Amino acid sequence: MALTLFWVVFLAILSALSRGVTIVIDRYQIGIQKNSVLQVNLFNNLFSMFLIIALAIYFPFWKMIFDWRVLIYAALAQFVAIGFSALYRNMTVFESVISAKIADFFIPIAVFLATGTFSIRTYILAVISTLIVMVWLRKRTDFKKYLFGIFLIVPLLVAQAFGNPLLTRHFHQNFRTIIAFTLATLSLRFIISLIMFFVYQRSWKNKKWTFTKKNTLLYLLRAFLTIVTHFTFVLVTADKMAALGWIFLNMTSLYGILVSSVTLKEKTSRQGIYLVAGLTALMIAGSFL
Repeated sequence: MALTLFWVVFLAILSALSRGVTIVIDRYQIGIQKNSVLQVNLFNNLFSMFLIIALAIYFPFWKMIFDWRVLIYAALAQFVAIGFSALYRNMTVFESVISAKIADFFIPIAVFLATGTFSIRTYILAVISTLIVMVWLRKRTDFKKYLFGIFLIVPLLVAQAFGNPLLTRHFHQNFRTIIAFTLATLSLRFIISLIMFFVYQRSWKNKKWTFTKKNTLLYLLRAFLTIVTHFTFVLVTADKMAALGWIFLNMTSLYGILVSSVTLKEKTSRQGIYLVAGLTALMIAGSFL
């Protein structure tokens, strides 16, 4: 199921917007409340399962869970989620997403190797955005902190960009199949997070588990946004124009920074906001020229 350029950009922005809000929720639960990364990931996936079970009535997906492609896809998604969670423990939302922006330089190449489709215009946009970020980082006194984030998350994002088109090609037939694939992926992510949770018991057994009304609402909100993010993410990353979509998917920083500055009161310099807003405007304008 091929998408037009408009739908690739629109769905990528919708996915990035949903992801931007979940980033802030993760930052609050892990970075501010200091909850265990594995604990938060488990409960995030658990609350998603409540919605998934309800949707399974209309979109049966249980057979897909045993497909090796779905399993690998879910594992990649879960490792990326854990990687970002590790960043949020030590870095602000802005620092985390700026570190991830370096992946834009490599993702078009990964997509080309997976799909055989390569756009010079898309790659030029990716190179320009990466160079702007690198020039900005060179002026930072805390460069080593960003270097940690780059080495942690960029390889995971590039591996995901390479694997997604190969793993979803068989399921990219119609909307019902894509929704079922999304639900199967999220179910497997819950199973993976549950296994990891019990394997690494030392990271949580001495921590107190508190479920306040606020935390419960946050988990429910994140569960809904997770399904929206994954569905749009699958549509975009499996398309032939995935390299273009990845540019917008990696611009979650614009939404994450704006939401975190209002809800978490995280301070971002005016130059940092200009940087992110400018990159977003460049990507949108360049993709339609």
